[in-house]
Amino acid sequence: MIGRRASVSNWRWVLGLCGLLGLAGCEALDLTDPGRFWPFQKEPFTDQVPGVSTPKERLQALKRLSERAGRAGPEEKERIAAGLAQAYRQEEDAALRAEIVRTLGRYPTAATLQVLRQAVTDSEADVRMAACEALALQGGPEAVELLASLVRGDVDPDVRLAAVRALGQTKDPRAKEALKYALTEGDPALQRQAMLTLKEITGQDFGGNAKKWREYLEGGNPEPERRLWIADRLQDLLGAF
Repeated sequence: MIGRRASVSNWRWVLGLCGLLGLAGCEALDLTDPGRFWPFQKEPFTDQVPGVSTPKERLQALKRLSERAGRAGPEEKERIAAGLAQAYRQEEDAALRAEIVRTLGRYPTAATLQVLRQAVTDSEADVRMAACEALALQGGPEAVELLASLVRGDVDPDVRLAAVRALGQTKDPRAKEALKYALTEGDPALQRQAMLTLKEITGQDFGGNAKKWREYLEGGNPEPERRLWIADRLQDLLGAF
């Protein structure tokens, strides 16, 4: 009875996504070769519940989707992102939700950004970290804003670190305010990552001196970190005798 109910639910999902994808149809969006992407199925899986793909098969299919993202045209990206968005909303497995979010990051569309707004508040930290990776690929003011909200408000230190790293990958100067906040936090790992990220964004180098970084962000002009070559260091040592 349970297997029948699961199978019926899965096929309802197929019909819903076919309607969502419109004239393209399920066949035109063959994402399944050979690790079939749920719910675009041509024949039953050899699984304990007929007609339902396994988590391993879904992960394999998502990896294939990530690999083909660069070759997809605009219309195909829209269709795939729409399918992934619905898959995210219906997926109960946190590991699969995280992989869906990572894959969506390779398909920048309006549907993608809508899912990422949900993903940054997902109950699972791994999904929120995946959202950081995806937002780094999106870039733009809303991506920076969502990442900044994680830096300031997420309760998981790993998520906050991931958000700070992602801010650096956006190369967006608007990220500086959130990084300034990270510098004031008591977490040494977060402070260190904020300084590394600021170096990426600004091109400045004040090393691991949080005080200098804060001074710079407040409009000051601190002395850059001095990097000594070996010859300079030897000369300094010899001059001490």
